Amino acid sequence: MRVVAGRGGVVSEERRVTLREVARVAGVSVSAVSYALRGAANIPVETAARVRAVAENLGYRPNARVGELMAHIRRARPLAQAEPLAFIYLEEDRAAAKRSGFAQMVETAARRHAAERGYRLDTFWLSEVEGNARRLAGILSARGISGVLFAPTVGQERIELAWPWEEFAVAVVGMSELSVALPRAGHHHYEAMREVLRRLAAMGARRPVALVESSTNERAHRGWQAAWLACGSRGAAGRLWLHRKGGEPALASWLRRLKPDAVVADHLELLTLAHQSGWTGARERSVVLSWHPGSMFGGIDQGYDAIAAHAVDLVVTQLQRNERGLPDPPPMVLFPGRWRG
Repeated sequence: MRVVAGRGGVVSEERRVTLREVARVAGVSVSAVSYALRGAANIPVETAARVRAVAENLGYRPNARVGELMAHIRRARPLAQAEPLAFIYLEEDRAAAKRSGFAQMVETAARRHAAERGYRLDTFWLSEVEGNARRLAGILSARGISGVLFAPTVGQERIELAWPWEEFAVAVVGMSELSVALPRAGHHHYEAMREVLRRLAAMGARRPVALVESSTNERAHRGWQAAWLACGSRGAAGRLWLHRKGGEPALASWLRRLKPDAVVADHLELLTLAHQSGWTGARERSVVLSWHPGSMFGGIDQGYDAIAAHAVDLVVTQLQRNERGLPDPPPMVLFPGRWRG
């Protein structure tokens, strides 16, 4: 700490520890320090650990301006030289991921944004190591990969994963929970439902109903349900159908009794089920909460292209700050989606 005199009196100014000082104490080159702090593969594990310990003891903190400059330089490199990030499928195997339009859209968006940030995206499947997360983590470490994105899951609300968190910068795409609280980028289900309710009210709808998959509602932390109850008109609780397999026969009588003037559905299949069960309202009052291009109905484009990009940013920011492990609290970026009429 040094003290300088300013117009407002005495001001203390903390001296910034440089990479050169870390290199001198650690007994390595400046470039080796830079690579070690970024988790690059060309530095031995023992050397990297020693450098990080020295940096921590000296109180080294990255220079934000330098980080911006290096990010700019990386963006200008050919993709073959870019530093790798891992994109890991926790549920789907390779074939299922390739068949899923949603999975491919998310992966493509993440890969595109990673390239814009000067990184490349390498894809891995937990199923290909027989679900052994520690084995997969070892493979990533051997390849010099310390930044990880976990792909969205659609079949499980919570996933138990034995992962060496302290060795990686990680982020989750989507709202599914893992065994520990992690940085994530996801869809803001609550705000999306609020937007739908505003749109329907502007159309003059007074008796809308909502059909939401019960499992999806739980995976979304009940965000759709909360907004429907908090922002809907009187009696909203009775106009919410939390769908479970086998409940189709009762849906028709429920719709006949309520006589809705608009239907909001979690996905297109539920909206189709509503029509098959007797809903014959106007097309503009049939709304899906997971709109996709080509849909004949309006609704919310959840924007998983933007969500994937936000997840990449969460990982890259940690890497550039030399942060690994579990931040407390973990940052969360929520995207409300876009209305598509």
